[in-house]
Amino acid sequence: MYIIKKGMEYFFPEIDKRLLDEAMQYLSGKEQKIFENMSKYDQSHSLEVYKKLKNTELKNDKLYLRLALLHDCGKGKVSLVTRIFHKFGLKTILKNHTLNGYKKIKNIDKELSILIKNHHNKNYSDKMSIFQKCDDES
Repeated sequence: MYIIKKGMEYFFPEIDKRLLDEAMQYLSGKEQKIFENMSKYDQSHSLEVYKKLKNTELKNDKLYLRLALLHDCGKGKVSLVTRIFHKFGLKTILKNHTLNGYKKIKNIDKELSILIKNHHNKNYSDKMSIFQKCDDES
């Protein structure tokens, strides 16, 4: 059932315009361009993570709200098949998405780029654990 749901989200991503407008206020112009170049699926996912994070104790943490929006910016526009293989633990180009995202952001915001590089690392920090829970649920 999960795969079917994710497949539907991949082919028919929903972007809440109001939520998008609200979220874009946290990003600089360069960061907005990076967000706009993400796949619609990743944009939709990132907005869901952002929305969930707004319901946690990190709701006013601008750095983590920006992380929610840009954490997957290193994925590029990959196929659904690649995403499924990655989800099942097979080596794909998505394995390096955290490092790719770090490289995209490092000259814009070093602190954010470090969080992007570490957003899958368990026990990184208490704040990251909250973020990861929101990411996993989205």
